[in-house]
Amino acid sequence: MRLYPFSGHIGRILLMVLLILLMTASMFAIAAVFMAYDPDGHITRRWLHDSRWGLFAWRLVLYGCPITAWILKVRPQALIRWPDGRPRLVRMELMGVLFLVATEYVAWTSAV
Repeated sequence: MRLYPFSGHIGRILLMVLLILLMTASMFAIAAVFMAYDPDGHITRRWLHDSRWGLFAWRLVLYGCPITAWILKVRPQALIRWPDGRPRLVRMELMGVLFLVATEYVAWTSAV
């Protein structure tokens, strides 16, 4: 069953462009609702401050999903395919962890 009338490479490109335009329009609609409800942003900032622990837990779940997939699926296959690449792999994983720590540090300490 075909979900869209175009097929092949052009069809996939058109589908991606359509999805990007749809997501952009929905983001503008959400921003318009926020601007109509809270023009100066004080209510949104207070909500973000009040729910920072819940949002932190949500971000930890979002971090945990790709980390679990990495540890269970990708890392063992990479070590089998390139056994001499273990030091580079560990270095890359350390850089990923440092990136997450830096991102959380900025999220918790910024005065924006």
